[in-house]
Amino acid sequence: MRGVGKEMAKYLGDYQFGVGVPSGAEAILHSANRFLNEFHSNGSLAMLTVDFSNAFNLVDRTALLREVRTRCPSISLWVDFLYGQPARLYVGDEHIWSTTGVQQGDPLGPLLFALVLHPLIHRIRDCCKLLFHAWYLDDGTIIGDAKEVAKALDIIRSEGPCLGLNLNIKKTEVFWPSCNGVKVQDGLFPSGIGRPVLGVKLLGGAVSRDAGFINSLAVKRASCAVELMNCLPRLRDPQCELLLLRSCMGVAKLLFGLRTCQPMYVGEAVSVFDTGLRKAIEDIVVCGGAFFGDLQWRLASLPTRYGGLGLCSAEEVSTYAFVASRAQSWSLQDHILRECAIEGLDSDYRCAMDQLRLHIPEFDLSGFSNKDTAPPKAQHALASALFSGVVKCLEWRFDFYKMNLFISDRSRDRVHDDDRDKMGIE
Repeated sequence: MRGVGKEMAKYLGDYQFGVGVPSGAEAILHSANRFLNEFHSNGSLAMLTVDFSNAFNLVDRTALLREVRTRCPSISLWVDFLYGQPARLYVGDEHIWSTTGVQQGDPLGPLLFALVLHPLIHRIRDCCKLLFHAWYLDDGTIIGDAKEVAKALDIIRSEGPCLGLNLNIKKTEVFWPSCNGVKVQDGLFPSGIGRPVLGVKLLGGAVSRDAGFINSLAVKRASCAVELMNCLPRLRDPQCELLLLRSCMGVAKLLFGLRTCQPMYVGEAVSVFDTGLRKAIEDIVVCGGAFFGDLQWRLASLPTRYGGLGLCSAEEVSTYAFVASRAQSWSLQDHILRECAIEGLDSDYRCAMDQLRLHIPEFDLSGFSNKDTAPPKAQHALASALFSGVVKCLEWRFDFYKMNLFISDRSRDRVHDDDRDKMGIE
């Protein structure tokens, strides 16, 4: 399987970033936003986001088996055993025969789907002159001259159905912030296609230059996470509540958005999330009672290795997540943007770096301005520097608190000594 993985990574790697590619979704989002920042004023361009109808369940198995025999014959017998005959699916006491698609939960499912899709991707590559062409499994992102993008869409609509890939026109969108009039010509794009004005939602993130659009998307996600946290008290078991909050309801619900959205636009979402998280922790620790202030919240929101509960504040994470993600996927972004030769730092990254310097001024960020020197484990380096600073600040506050207690005790002892002297008591 390792040999097959390496071969398929080489075959799929130029355009498909959803199989065996770490941080593939993040790299596509960063690349799309970098491209948008560079060419947003070019009215001849169009961005197409492709969506298929129930793609994994409807992909054609005949095409799947053919591609497996051609591209990776070493596993063809196993795939024939799995998909060479209809599978029986039970619905109560009845059953139906499954004859299309890949099985849900199959570890080979993403690879098998990508193999069926890839000839269509190559067809688009050969027939269209595009500046940006990237896929994350069935989610395609295509940018280029509006006429070339329309040609790519026609290829998908005409040749996709024979592979079981049917375009969902209602969820397929064409977007660009400027227009020279070509994109709105009758007949160039289908009448039912979406035409957002401010930006598009892609792979769970935002491709936009509009602060309101990015903010609303982030706030919606944060609000959904807080609603989920508010259901925790129904368990009436603090240990289970803490376990669920830490493992699947904490900042992980917001982390992908923080890594891919510009930090200057997600302030409101961070505030909404942290307010909900603090309330959830307070309910678990003191059952909504007293003795849970800013200091207790600060301690609880530290990682476990620093003595916290492992429920990191979104505000802390947001200061380094975007920079770390950009630095980690820099080489992959350059590969995706190879046709348009975009290099250097864009305004989003520079702003995020400036914001990070304010939070950890003692940390040397010079290496993050150069892709050749950016640390390979950028997120861990930044997180360690950030939380080390937080811990030092808390240690100083504890020392100050203990000093005040000591002074108070000494003052109280002096008062008692004076009283004893006045009363003549030795």
